[in-house]
Order: sequence, then structure tokens, then C-alpha cells
Amino acid sequence: MEKNEILKKVAPCSLMCHTCSGYRNGVICESSKTLLKYLEGMKEFYGKHIPDAVESYENFEKVLSRYSAASCSGCRSAEHNGCSIKGCFLLECTKNHGIDFCGECEEFPCKKTRELFEDQVYRQWLKGNQQIRDYGILSFWGNNCENPHYQPYKVKFQKEEESV
Repeated sequence: MEKNEILKKVAPCSLMCHTCSGYRNGVICESSKTLLKYLEGMKEFYGKHIPDAVESYENFEKVLSRYSAASCSGCRSAEHNGCSIKGCFLLECTKNHGIDFCGECEEFPCKKTRELFEDQVYRQWLKGNQQIRDYGILSFWGNNCENPHYQPYKVKFQKEEESV
């Protein structure tokens, strides 16, 4: 994948918009749409053949419908619906520093960011940006694009030459 495409899917903080349930082009949104498509008629089938399963199915369908309606266009977009982290300033900060990720900054890790994130997210931010700094965004993406959104990043990396 090209760096420009990756930039749409990875926030300046290194968190993956790509795996966020609020991202309209993400795997959760797209997978939910696909599941809803293939589940058409399931409620009626359950109603006739497995009535005890209808309520559970309806709850599942509601969750899928919610995820399939995700509307955020990503942290780098001017149209994004706001970060889930109140007071997030990282897009503006990275733009002001002329960089794509916090880990590319001479001030990394900055004290302002420690105050922004709760502990788990701070550790993920720190680790993700260190990996981007050490191995490059292409390796970071290749090693983490299939991880669940709130799971720690993988540790094993191989440095790759990046083509921009």
C-alpha cells in the first residue's frame, strides 16, 4: 500500500483509524455492511424455525446497523467528526511541525501528550510512534493493520525501505 493511502488510515498519533468502529471506510464498518447484506431474511427464517433466537438476532442486527453507519472520515480529514479523545490537538501539532506522525518529531515524546491520554492509550501511542520512528510507516502498517483497535502493537519488525 502507498504511504498516502496509509496516511488516510492511520492517525497522527499512530492509532489506527482503519480499525476504529467510528471510521466509515474501516474494516468494522465495511464488514458490518457485508454481514448485513448476507443476513437478509435471517430474522424471518428464525421467526419460523428458531423463534427463541429472534430477540438475539435483532440485538445483533442493531449492533451491525450501528457499525455500518459509521460516519467519521478519519483523523486527518477536515471532515472528521472529532477524535474520541477530548481535547486532541495532534493533527494540528503534526501539521505545525511539518510531520506525519508524533514519532517523527524532535520533541517526541512530548509532555503535552502524556496529559492528553489515559495510561493504556498513552502506552499505545508511545509504542506505535516509536515503531514508526524506528522502522517506518510501511513496516508499521504491515505489522499492525490487522490488529484489533485496542490491542497492543506487535513487537517484531523488520526494517523496510520506504517508497514515498
